[in-house]
Amino acid sequence: MRWLRGLIVIAMLAAPAGARAETADVPYDGLTFNNAKHRLWYARFWTGHCTGLSLFVCFSGKPYWNETMRRLVAAASPEQRPALTARLFELGRKIGYEWAKENDIRRINTDHIRAWYDEMEKAGEIEAVVARIEAEAARLLAGR
Repeated sequence: MRWLRGLIVIAMLAAPAGARAETADVPYDGLTFNNAKHRLWYARFWTGHCTGLSLFVCFSGKPYWNETMRRLVAAASPEQRPALTARLFELGRKIGYEWAKENDIRRINTDHIRAWYDEMEKAGEIEAVVARIEAEAARLLAGR
């Protein structure tokens, strides 16, 4: 089943941005949200759009996860792309879901996300950076 999700994401990433519905850009399946705001911030993480959120606290644009995944997967070798896509997809679900929670309960905050985007931007070997971010996110989510 995981391979199917990876294929869907690859197809999603290959489609022109304007050809996809906004909801198709956000992997909601299997997730339950604390409230509507949690769901909207999760969508912001994936799409870069502040739809439904206050313009005083949300700023549309980059970085956002779909764009980051597209860029990193495009830079990978063809044989690395499926596995990297699946890893980034799962990582995005984990960190985006946690980051989108209310500030006083989340374990992954904007500073973490910014640092990780910066690391991925500068990464020479993306596999090592993704592994490090996966480990750090797992540690944060475990509460240690």
